[in-house]
Parts: sequence; C-alpha cells; structure tokens
Amino acid sequence: MFKLNTMIGFTALVVITSGIIGVECRSYTDNLGVTHTTDKTKPTIVTWAHRAVSLSYYGLDETQLIGTYGEWGTSGSDFSKTDPEASSLPMDPSSEDVKLLQSVVNLSPTCGNEYCVEFDLQKFEELNPDEFIIHGYRGSPWAIGSILPNITEILGKPPIFLEISMDKADECLDDGYKTCAGLSMIEVIDEQFELAKYLDLDTPSSMEEDRINLCKASSNFRDQMKIAQDKGLRIMPAYLTTGLSYYANVKHYMVLRMFEELGMPIMHNGACLNTTVCSQNYFWEYVPIGEYFQSCDADNITASCNNNPLYPVDVWLYDHRTTLSVTNPDFAVAFPDKAIISKQYAFWPIGGRIVTPHHAAKILNIVGSDISSFERIHSATDCKLDVDVSSTAHKTTGLDPGEYACFNPSYHNTRYFEGDHCSSSPSSSPTNNPVSSPSSSPVSSPSSSPVNVGSTSPSMVIKIIMSFVISLASTLTLCA
Repeated sequence: MFKLNTMIGFTALVVITSGIIGVECRSYTDNLGVTHTTDKTKPTIVTWAHRAVSLSYYGLDETQLIGTYGEWGTSGSDFSKTDPEASSLPMDPSSEDVKLLQSVVNLSPTCGNEYCVEFDLQKFEELNPDEFIIHGYRGSPWAIGSILPNITEILGKPPIFLEISMDKADECLDDGYKTCAGLSMIEVIDEQFELAKYLDLDTPSSMEEDRINLCKASSNFRDQMKIAQDKGLRIMPAYLTTGLSYYANVKHYMVLRMFEELGMPIMHNGACLNTTVCSQNYFWEYVPIGEYFQSCDADNITASCNNNPLYPVDVWLYDHRTTLSVTNPDFAVAFPDKAIISKQYAFWPIGGRIVTPHHAAKILNIVGSDISSFERIHSATDCKLDVDVSSTAHKTTGLDPGEYACFNPSYHNTRYFEGDHCSSSPSSSPTNNPVSSPSSSPVSSPSSSPVNVGSTSPSMVIKIIMSFVISLASTLTLCA
C-alpha cells in the first residue's frame, strides 16, 4: 500500500513540477538597460526593415515577423524593390530579403531609399505585436523618436532598444559620447545572437557556415592588412563631395572598429585647425575642399596642386551612400586627389544596415582584397607603436589627427576568431581537459550518492521529493 501511495504521490509531484518547468520564461536586457521578459513561444515582431533582414539570417521569418517600418534601401542608392539585384551597393537587401519584407505589413509604404520617418500608428495597433524592436543610434530611436511614446502606449510596455554605435547607449547623448567607447561589429553580431534566443528564433543551418566564413574572412583580412601596413598605406574613411566633405571618426562606428581591430592602417580625423570653416562633432570632421587641398587656391583646385593635402591618403574608404558619385570618372576632376585619380578606394557601409556574420564576411572579403592590391602614393609616415586598438581606452580617446596604429596581432580583437566554428584559428586552440582522472569527479561511485533509497524510510522519501520540488520551484522565475 505504501508503495502505491508513494508512486501516486510521486507522480502527482512530477506533474506539478512539469507544469512549473513548462513555463519557459526568457529574459533579455537591451542596450538601455531595460530587462524584457516573456514566456511566449515564437512571439510576433515589428521592427525596422533593415533590422528585420538582419534577424532573418538568425532565423526570423514571416511566421513571427508581422510588420516593418522605414526605408528598405540606402540613401544615395540605386536600389529598387522591383529589381534589388541591380543595386550598386553590396549591403542593400537582396531579392530574397525583399521577398521577406514584401510578405509582411509595411508601416512605411511610401518610403524610398532616403531617411524616412513615416509610420502608420493605426496599422501598428491593429497588428498588436508581442515585441517591437527599435534600431537605436547613440541612445536615440532611428527615425521614430517623436512618436515613441505613442508606440510604447500601444504596445503596453517598453520596446526593445538595440544600439549600433556606442556602448552605454543613452549615456552617449550630446557630449556624453566623449566617454563612450565605440562598438565593434562583432559585438553587435553577438548581441543579436542573444536577442535571437529571447525571440525564440530557430537558427538556420546556414548560420554555422556564415560564422565559419566570418572566421576565414577575418583571418584573410588581417593578412591583407599586414601587406597594406608593410607597404606603408594610410587609409581614410569619409563622405566625400566636391564642396564640403565629412571625415569619419574611427572610434565610433562598428565597421571602422572592425577594420582597425583587424589591422587596418586607418587614420584618425581632426587635422583641420581652421575653426572658422572646419568643425567637428562626435563622428564627423567637416572640411571644405579648399582646406583639404592646402596647396591649391580655393577657386582653382586642380591636379597640379594636389601634392600637399590635409591627410596623406593612399586609399579612401568612401561612405557607400556616395558610391555613384565617387566612382563616377568626373568626380576625380572636381576632387583631384591622387588616390581618387588612381582609383585607390573601397566602399565603407555606414549606418548599421544589415548586420550578420554573412555580411561582415562579405565586407571584409571585398574591402581587404581591394586594399591589399593598392600602392603607397604619398611620402611615408610612421605608424603609432603599442596601440591596443581593441581596448576601451582606445575606443574612447583614439589617436591624434592623422595618426594610425601599427600592425600588432596581440592587440587585435580575438572575438573575430573565437568559437568552435573558428577551430582552425590559433586563438581557439583546445584547452587542457579540466578533469584529469575519474577520481576528480564530484560523484565518484554509487556509494557516494547522498540518498540511498533502498535504506531510507517512506516518510523520508516523501520529504526528500517535496524538498526537491520546493527547491526547484524557488529557482524558477515565472513570467508576469
């Protein structure tokens, strides 16, 4: 009789315990420090179009994605929703990406490729999503800041905020950026893996190959940057025009951080001392064309006076929004820089558009191959020794204007080479087995078990089981 009652009681406890375990409560803390909690299987999602495309590579599909907002292409692009493969920008959505976007509700139907603030609040309310994911930049929502209170009210809780520029997000507003370190692309990628878990996404099998390809691309890129450094190349990222150009701050953008952390000889900005016509904010240095071509008359800038520019640029990284203008042959006439004339330039995708291992590898493969084939144009200058390009200090303060870090693999970002998918990388070499012999096991033999049921009284068995259930329940956090 005791055995039957014990079995019935134990079965009931197992059922109760299973009910507790069945509540899968997941949590995720976003870049504003807000902790989000859910027990929903496959929660429905609305997010920025480019973020939706990014997350599709992590497993997001139309069964969970129910709506998007914002532009699909990139400012200055020739991207077309009807012919996406014809785009000149490698980071624009592909035809498969467009199919996903077309399969869900578009809350910004009239948006083109330019920055767009259209958002249909009524349709958003009708969609009634479980989660809303914000594309964040320096602690602010991209394009929808003015209606965020309305979105939050409809959603009934704070949206999930994902930052793509600097750590600490909201602390980097205004002059706060001076104490904020820039994020590297691998950090944003890893953050999205954590978000994918919270969203209960089914990671596609292609992701493993994408991660392997990123490891290989990172290794190849580093080798190519060693070649560039040995040649004495100096590289400058910029949004170039034939009037006022904008020179980028390496510290505060994830793709530039990735480049520098893998060995690129990339110059830091801030060299223009004419504060009357030049200025600088957290990211851009504003430089008129006459200040860049220092030996030219401002009204007569030609190739005959281009020997002494503000920066000795051997290779340009052009903001991909200027692709169609910079690559136009006429641009070299109006902006007669030696590297532009020699077509020593490579694209630089700004804006945190599609962020995945696949796209990071694609960027590294294209840019690395181009740069390693170029030659030094200007007289040699020395690189800066012993610069830990992956350190928080460097990502906060950077280097002096025109300086660039020497090639030193010991300071490169090892996160690009870590993980089982990078098993061939030296940084992921196997560690010694932490268990050297069976005797180090916490339970070395059956006799060491704390409970020997065969010699324990019935009441003790029930007490032990109850204790186990209570202990298990106390460790579980049930979703509100």
